[in-house]
Amino acid sequence: MSDIIQNPTLIDPDMKEIVESFLIETKEILEKLDFDLLELEKRPDDADLLNQIFRSFHTIKGTSGFLGLEKLPHVTHKCEDILNKLRKGEVKLSTRLMDGIINGYDTIKELLKKIEFEKNEEYDTRQTDSILEKLLTEIETGEVSDEIVAFKNMIEELEEKSVDVKIPEEAKQHETVVKPKEEHKEDSSKKATAAATQKENTIRVDVDRLDALLDIVSELVLGRNRLTQVNTKFGIENEGTKYSKDFGEVTKQIDLMTTELQLVVMKLRMIKIGKIFNRYPRVVRDLCKDLGKEVELVIKGEETEVDKNLIEEINDPLVHLIRNAVDHGVESPETRAKNGKNPKGTVVLSAEHLGNNIIITIEDDGKGIDPNIIRDKAIEKGLISKEKTKDLTKQELMQLIFLPGFSTAEKVSNVSGRGVGMDVVKTNVAKLRGIINIESEPGKGTKIIIKLPLTLAIISGMIVKVDGDYLVIPLGSVVEVLRVSGEQVYSVKGKQVIQLRDSVLPLVSLDHLLTGKSNGRNEEEKKWQYVVEIGIAEKRYGIKVDELIGQQEVVIKSLGTYLGKVDGVAGSTIMGDGTVMMILDVTELFNRLERNN
Repeated sequence: MSDIIQNPTLIDPDMKEIVESFLIETKEILEKLDFDLLELEKRPDDADLLNQIFRSFHTIKGTSGFLGLEKLPHVTHKCEDILNKLRKGEVKLSTRLMDGIINGYDTIKELLKKIEFEKNEEYDTRQTDSILEKLLTEIETGEVSDEIVAFKNMIEELEEKSVDVKIPEEAKQHETVVKPKEEHKEDSSKKATAAATQKENTIRVDVDRLDALLDIVSELVLGRNRLTQVNTKFGIENEGTKYSKDFGEVTKQIDLMTTELQLVVMKLRMIKIGKIFNRYPRVVRDLCKDLGKEVELVIKGEETEVDKNLIEEINDPLVHLIRNAVDHGVESPETRAKNGKNPKGTVVLSAEHLGNNIIITIEDDGKGIDPNIIRDKAIEKGLISKEKTKDLTKQELMQLIFLPGFSTAEKVSNVSGRGVGMDVVKTNVAKLRGIINIESEPGKGTKIIIKLPLTLAIISGMIVKVDGDYLVIPLGSVVEVLRVSGEQVYSVKGKQVIQLRDSVLPLVSLDHLLTGKSNGRNEEEKKWQYVVEIGIAEKRYGIKVDELIGQQEVVIKSLGTYLGKVDGVAGSTIMGDGTVMMILDVTELFNRLERNN
């Protein structure tokens, strides 16, 4: 039987709403604090930022105390004391002080998890208490560097003899009490007022309600598509009549309003990608301490909005890529200086919208990727034969890093070298119907580009016709569409390919993808062939189709419990005329093709 006693307040049904509100608000404060603390390390003299951080800890202390908690207010109070000393100018921010505050922050996060999931504070905070207490004691007793102590003694002796002394800047800074200017107070007041106003204009809505609203809009989109098709037929049969004209105008209005409603609902589910981007400066800081490196993380496009479900799925791949950039990409300060580089490396994390997609880029100015080293490591680990590598291009050689078990690390560590990172990235990006590319130049750095759809619910699809059947290919996986002649199709080792600019694109027919075998049609007799180039993570394929029907927004519907999961089919959609079309899961199709080969 467990000895852990749950806090009565946390399990009281009458307090449920207050506790939930406390958890939500505290999580939001901690997310912002994570970023603010690292900004303070860069800007230790920013009084407004320091006050903002102090208020955040003060708010957590007050609300947790109201709920009758003990450990959380205690740790928060210690952090608040150190921050107050900084505000008063009694001490200057140092790496050691920042480490202590961050240790307190981490403990607060762990306590919040215990409170949320176990309704208690059973977490050992003794180490954190000891660190914070020691720092506070040192501040109180005025323990400073030997140079400052010696200088202070000299000042006191000279003051007794009434000698004028010119005080060096170092001592002045240590003695100075930081007092916010009047304009800073006004600015803070304005910011507080603006923040209060913003809070009044926002409400929290359960995600399930948003999902239900999206389902309704999805059905409305299907109805709109049906109405548009009926209107087209009605217009042809009743051309020139008043009914035809009125019906056409109403259809256009409903089409417009449905599109606008769809956009509004989609925006309701959107959150700024900065929500996860702002976690990574801390990841980089901790890694640099472990590895003895100096790396600056530059974040761009944090205001870019992405679907909530998508943003949760992309977090793990981004953590892997950033860790790899710091560990494998950026060299040590000594190596960088020897090669004529700035000892401090740079990793740039950016996001931007491009049509119905979001482009996320991770770029470092490190040592880059040598395709020959990648090839030799892959052969050494038995991931690919030496014969197969002879036909691979430079780009294809670099893509070998996505193979399961691949690693160039000389030794296994807590950071890397276990051969799971990039494989996880590929799997997660492919699962999100995304594309990943690598651009690298040895000695200059590496750039990884991820292209993802903005949403996973309503997608743009390309409708194609193959052997009399209509199918939908998600547009997010489509790189480009080609029309090639029979003369441009070559056979290499029994497989059809085409030359596409500076690369070779393997071709495959849809019936072969779906069934694993060809239907026996003699496709080489065709004078022209449509090819849809598909990007699956880092790979490229060309799907042969008979006819391109066009693009259309489609709603992904499940196949239901009767059919269940069908390999290679992501779901279905209902077209304007009521017919049901299958939406291809191109990732699963090509994964199966690779396994069979």
